[in-house]
Amino acid sequence: MRDTLFPEADKPKVAGQSVWRYNLEKPEDVDCLCAYEGPIGMGLVPISDELMYMFVTTPEPSNPRYPTEGIAEALRDKLKNAPPGIARFVDQITDDKEVVYRPLAWHFLNGDWHKGRAILIGDAAHGTTPHLGQGAGMAIEDSLVLAEELAEKSSIAEAFAGFQERRSDRCKYIVDSSVAICNGQLGRGPAVSSAQATAELFQVTAKPL
Repeated sequence: MRDTLFPEADKPKVAGQSVWRYNLEKPEDVDCLCAYEGPIGMGLVPISDELMYMFVTTPEPSNPRYPTEGIAEALRDKLKNAPPGIARFVDQITDDKEVVYRPLAWHFLNGDWHKGRAILIGDAAHGTTPHLGQGAGMAIEDSLVLAEELAEKSSIAEAFAGFQERRSDRCKYIVDSSVAICNGQLGRGPAVSSAQATAELFQVTAKPL
Protein backbone atom coordinates (compact mmCIF):
# COMPACT_ATOMS: atom_id res chain seq x y z
CA MET A 1 0.00 0.00 0.00
CA ARG A 2 2.87 2.37 0.76
CA ASP A 3 4.42 1.63 -2.62
CA THR A 4 1.06 2.22 -4.30
CA LEU A 5 0.46 5.58 -2.63
CA PHE A 6 4.05 6.81 -2.64
CA PRO A 7 6.10 4.90 -5.24
CA GLU A 8 8.86 7.51 -4.98
CA ALA A 9 9.32 7.04 -1.21
CA ASP A 10 12.50 5.54 0.22
CA LYS A 11 12.38 1.79 0.70
CA PRO A 12 12.89 0.14 4.12
CA LYS A 13 16.54 -0.18 5.09
CA VAL A 14 17.97 -3.57 6.04
CA ALA A 15 19.48 -3.31 9.52
CA GLY A 16 22.12 -6.03 9.18
CA GLN A 17 20.84 -7.54 12.40
CA SER A 18 18.17 -10.12 13.29
CA VAL A 19 16.12 -10.84 16.38
CA TRP A 20 15.45 -14.28 17.83
CA ARG A 21 12.73 -14.97 20.42
CA TYR A 22 11.87 -18.04 22.44
CA ASN A 23 9.23 -18.54 25.13
CA LEU A 24 10.32 -20.13 28.41
CA GLU A 25 8.90 -20.92 31.82
CA LYS A 26 9.52 -17.90 34.05
CA PRO A 27 11.35 -18.43 37.35
CA GLU A 28 10.36 -16.27 40.33
CA ASP A 29 13.55 -14.20 40.21
CA VAL A 30 12.79 -12.85 36.73
CA ASP A 31 10.23 -10.22 37.69
CA CYS A 32 11.14 -7.39 35.31
CA LEU A 33 12.79 -6.74 31.97
CA CYS A 34 16.39 -7.99 32.11
CA ALA A 35 18.63 -6.70 29.31
CA TYR A 36 22.30 -7.40 28.64
CA GLU A 37 24.58 -5.08 26.68
CA GLY A 38 27.10 -6.03 24.02
CA PRO A 39 27.51 -6.73 20.29
CA ILE A 40 24.85 -9.40 20.76
CA GLY A 41 21.97 -7.88 22.65
CA MET A 42 19.92 -10.26 24.76
CA GLY A 43 17.39 -10.26 27.53
CA LEU A 44 14.39 -11.74 29.28
CA VAL A 45 10.88 -10.28 29.23
CA PRO A 46 8.16 -11.53 31.62
CA ILE A 47 4.78 -11.80 29.89
CA SER A 48 2.75 -13.53 32.65
CA ASP A 49 3.25 -15.04 36.09
CA GLU A 50 4.40 -18.29 34.47
CA LEU A 51 5.87 -17.26 31.13
CA MET A 52 8.67 -15.09 29.74
CA TYR A 53 10.47 -14.82 26.44
CA MET A 54 14.15 -14.54 25.66
CA PHE A 55 15.24 -12.13 22.94
CA VAL A 56 18.59 -12.15 21.17
CA THR A 57 19.76 -9.64 18.54
CA THR A 58 22.63 -10.94 16.41
CA PRO A 59 24.71 -9.42 13.62
CA GLU A 60 23.46 -10.86 10.32
CA PRO A 61 25.11 -8.72 7.60
CA SER A 62 23.95 -10.93 4.74
CA ASN A 63 20.32 -10.74 5.96
CA PRO A 64 19.93 -14.55 5.94
CA ARG A 65 16.91 -16.74 6.52
CA TYR A 66 17.33 -19.93 8.52
CA PRO A 67 15.46 -23.17 7.79
CA THR A 68 13.11 -24.30 10.54
CA GLU A 69 14.94 -27.59 10.93
CA GLY A 70 17.94 -26.97 13.17
CA ILE A 71 17.09 -23.37 14.07
CA ALA A 72 16.96 -24.11 17.82
CA GLU A 73 20.51 -25.41 17.64
CA ALA A 74 21.50 -22.34 15.64
CA LEU A 75 20.14 -20.10 18.40
CA ARG A 76 21.92 -22.09 21.09
CA ASP A 77 25.13 -21.68 19.11
CA LYS A 78 24.65 -17.91 19.07
CA LEU A 79 24.49 -18.01 22.88
CA LYS A 80 27.73 -19.90 23.55
CA ASN A 81 29.22 -16.88 25.34
CA ALA A 82 26.04 -15.68 27.02
CA PRO A 83 26.24 -14.23 30.54
CA PRO A 84 25.09 -16.47 33.41
CA GLY A 85 21.65 -14.83 33.58
CA ILE A 86 20.97 -16.02 30.03
CA ALA A 87 23.18 -19.11 29.91
CA ARG A 88 21.09 -20.91 32.54
CA PHE A 89 18.19 -21.10 30.06
CA VAL A 90 20.05 -22.01 26.87
CA ASP A 91 19.63 -25.79 27.23
CA GLN A 92 15.85 -25.26 27.27
CA ILE A 93 15.90 -23.98 23.68
CA THR A 94 15.07 -27.26 21.95
CA ASP A 95 11.94 -26.85 19.80
CA ASP A 96 12.66 -25.63 16.26
CA LYS A 97 9.03 -24.66 15.74
CA GLU A 98 9.04 -22.37 18.79
CA VAL A 99 11.97 -20.24 17.64
CA VAL A 100 10.77 -16.92 16.21
CA TYR A 101 13.42 -15.43 13.93
CA ARG A 102 13.15 -12.13 12.06
CA PRO A 103 15.72 -10.19 10.00
CA LEU A 104 15.35 -6.52 10.87
CA ALA A 105 14.58 -3.52 8.70
CA TRP A 106 13.34 -0.03 9.41
CA HIS A 107 12.06 3.12 7.72
CA PHE A 108 10.40 6.45 8.41
CA LEU A 109 8.18 7.92 5.73
CA ASN A 110 9.24 11.52 5.14
CA GLY A 111 6.60 13.81 3.70
CA ASP A 112 2.88 13.12 3.80
CA TRP A 113 1.55 9.85 5.18
CA HIS A 114 -1.76 10.37 3.38
CA LYS A 115 -3.09 10.86 -0.12
CA GLY A 116 -6.73 11.52 -0.88
CA ARG A 117 -8.86 9.32 1.38
CA ALA A 118 -6.03 6.85 2.20
CA ILE A 119 -3.57 7.15 5.09
CA LEU A 120 -0.69 5.02 6.35
CA ILE A 121 -0.30 4.27 10.05
CA GLY A 122 1.82 1.90 12.14
CA ASP A 123 4.69 0.10 10.46
CA ALA A 124 3.51 1.27 7.04
CA ALA A 125 4.52 4.82 8.00
CA HIS A 126 7.19 4.31 10.66
CA GLY A 127 8.51 0.75 10.82
CA THR A 128 11.02 0.42 13.65
CA THR A 129 13.50 -2.14 14.85
CA PRO A 130 12.36 -3.79 18.12
CA HIS A 131 15.11 -2.51 20.40
CA LEU A 132 12.72 -0.36 22.45
CA GLY A 133 9.77 -2.73 22.12
CA GLN A 134 7.45 -0.01 20.81
CA GLY A 135 6.34 -1.08 17.33
CA ALA A 136 2.92 -2.35 18.36
CA GLY A 137 2.54 0.45 20.92
CA MET A 138 3.03 3.11 18.27
CA ALA A 139 0.46 1.43 16.01
CA ILE A 140 -2.09 1.35 18.84
CA GLU A 141 -1.45 5.01 19.61
CA ASP A 142 -1.85 5.80 15.91
CA SER A 143 -5.26 4.19 15.80
CA LEU A 144 -6.48 6.13 18.85
CA VAL A 145 -5.22 9.47 17.58
CA LEU A 146 -6.62 8.86 14.10
CA ALA A 147 -10.03 8.02 15.58
CA GLU A 148 -9.97 11.25 17.62
CA GLU A 149 -9.00 13.36 14.62
CA LEU A 150 -11.69 11.85 12.42
CA ALA A 151 -14.30 12.47 15.11
CA GLU A 152 -13.26 16.05 15.77
CA LYS A 153 -12.31 17.51 12.39
CA SER A 154 -14.76 18.64 9.74
CA SER A 155 -13.00 16.98 6.80
CA ILE A 156 -10.87 13.94 6.00
CA ALA A 157 -8.03 16.21 4.86
CA GLU A 158 -8.01 18.14 8.16
CA ALA A 159 -8.17 14.92 10.18
CA PHE A 160 -5.27 13.32 8.32
CA ALA A 161 -3.13 16.45 8.61
CA GLY A 162 -3.91 16.74 12.32
CA PHE A 163 -3.08 13.08 12.85
CA GLN A 164 0.33 13.36 11.24
CA GLU A 165 1.15 16.55 13.10
CA ARG A 166 0.43 14.84 16.42
CA ARG A 167 2.25 11.61 15.60
CA SER A 168 5.28 12.42 13.48
CA ASP A 169 7.79 13.58 16.11
CA ARG A 170 6.97 10.83 18.60
CA CYS A 171 7.18 8.06 16.03
CA LYS A 172 10.42 9.41 14.58
CA TYR A 173 11.92 9.46 18.07
CA ILE A 174 11.07 5.76 18.48
CA VAL A 175 12.53 4.81 15.09
CA ASP A 176 15.70 6.88 15.49
CA SER A 177 16.34 5.75 19.08
CA SER A 178 15.78 2.09 18.24
CA VAL A 179 18.08 2.24 15.21
CA ALA A 180 20.74 3.97 17.34
CA ILE A 181 20.77 0.97 19.71
CA CYS A 182 21.00 -1.38 16.73
CA ASN A 183 23.90 0.56 15.21
CA GLY A 184 25.69 0.69 18.54
CA GLN A 185 25.49 -3.08 18.89
CA LEU A 186 26.82 -3.50 15.35
CA GLY A 187 29.71 -1.07 15.89
CA ARG A 188 28.34 1.40 13.35
CA GLY A 189 27.79 4.09 15.95
CA PRO A 190 28.37 4.87 19.62
CA ALA A 191 27.19 2.27 22.11
CA VAL A 192 23.83 3.13 23.65
CA SER A 193 22.89 2.17 27.20
CA SER A 194 19.65 0.19 26.97
CA ALA A 195 18.78 1.18 30.54
CA GLN A 196 19.19 4.88 29.78
CA ALA A 197 17.35 4.60 26.46
CA THR A 198 14.48 2.77 28.14
CA ALA A 199 14.25 5.37 30.92
CA GLU A 200 14.05 8.14 28.31
CA LEU A 201 11.46 6.14 26.40
CA PHE A 202 9.18 5.94 29.43
CA GLN A 203 9.42 9.72 29.86
CA VAL A 204 8.53 10.34 26.23
CA THR A 205 5.65 7.87 26.05
CA ALA A 206 4.21 9.18 29.34
CA LYS A 207 3.47 12.50 27.64
CA PRO A 208 -0.07 13.07 26.32
CA LEU A 209 -0.78 11.96 22.77
